[in-house]
Amino acid sequence: MKRVACIKNARLRGRRATADLWIDEEGRISRIGPRSRWSRSDIVLDARGNLVVPSFVDAHLHLDLAYTLDLVPPNRSGTLGEAIALWSRYKRRVTARDVESRARRAIDAEIGFGTGFIRTHVDVATASGMRLCEGVLAARERCRDRIDIQVVAFPQDGLLRDPGALEQLREAMRMGCDAVGGIAHNERTPEDSRRHIDLIFEVAEDFDRPIDCHIDETDDAQSRCTEYLAAQTTVRGWQGRVTASHVCALAGYDEAYAAKVIALMAEAKLGVVTNPGVNLHLQGRYDRYPKRRGLTRVRQLRAAGIKVAAGQDCIRDPFYPLGTGQMLEAAHLLVHADHMSTPPDIEAAFDAVGPAAAQVLDVKGYGIAVGRFADLCVLPAPDVHEAIRTRPRPIWVLKRGRLFVGATNNS
Repeated sequence: MKRVACIKNARLRGRRATADLWIDEEGRISRIGPRSRWSRSDIVLDARGNLVVPSFVDAHLHLDLAYTLDLVPPNRSGTLGEAIALWSRYKRRVTARDVESRARRAIDAEIGFGTGFIRTHVDVATASGMRLCEGVLAARERCRDRIDIQVVAFPQDGLLRDPGALEQLREAMRMGCDAVGGIAHNERTPEDSRRHIDLIFEVAEDFDRPIDCHIDETDDAQSRCTEYLAAQTTVRGWQGRVTASHVCALAGYDEAYAAKVIALMAEAKLGVVTNPGVNLHLQGRYDRYPKRRGLTRVRQLRAAGIKVAAGQDCIRDPFYPLGTGQMLEAAHLLVHADHMSTPPDIEAAFDAVGPAAAQVLDVKGYGIAVGRFADLCVLPAPDVHEAIRTRPRPIWVLKRGRLFVGATNNS
């Protein structure tokens, strides 16, 4: 694709006046300043005062699951348990080629909405062998010039409940996965859940990789996995390298216990990922009215200094019949789901699919500054508030200074 030399008249967060962003041959921002001269051969995009932001970050996705809704029987209860059962039966016959095709379709959708970074979990349960992992890794390789993708090896069916899954997890790491996943609350007993967490730490230590664990994705207020994950993170010296995904049970804890767990999470420097659409959809299914919203305690976690990101999680699969891959929609849902209605809250919701998500994923060099890669999204909106309110498609999407979405206009 063509290299862009400059985006002029860009509206940047925190700046009152528009600015020009100059991009060098390596695809890095070389200068932020007033208009200067350019050659006739340069591609110059005129943002016309519209908002220019770093590419969005989808901190939690399942590319192997994408677009499987019509391939399995309906999830009639709408519950997480039935979704897992439906998926478990289907994945026994899925092929790597099918996974790659659907994953690439989802990646294309995300890029079209301005996403430049994805962390995807891939099922490595014994029922499917390594086919899902092979398909997702192949899709990542085919798309690597357009988007950065971190792959988390995810033992969907547990480690103790699924004999052989531990070796599959290790094999996935050898194949090139970037992080160790888990689903501790899906084991049979609390003791098994703690052993599950111990095992994923052992794998992470052996491969020197971060952890991103599905944790307490349940309405059960007696589920205690997050407490143990946080404690082990500190004890094992893995602070800043562990992400807790979902953490739904935290919303059901009494205030005293919730405060204790949040303090442990802050001490462990856990990152947290909430998935507003899917958590709203799946959680609270067993509640009578009043029903819980299903999300974790986003505002309280942020108040404790914990970085909170938002993810799409699912795109049209047995777990969630909707999903588009648009991170502005995830931010929009987050505003509603956790009453994030003040101007600072709305900015924070935007950060949950941008800077805060980049910190959770440890994305290096993220943001708009001289020397950083021009991974950019131009939105037809004057500010963050309007971007979340209207959720427009991007005018242009750039990766390393190259234009992948949008028509050019030379000036």
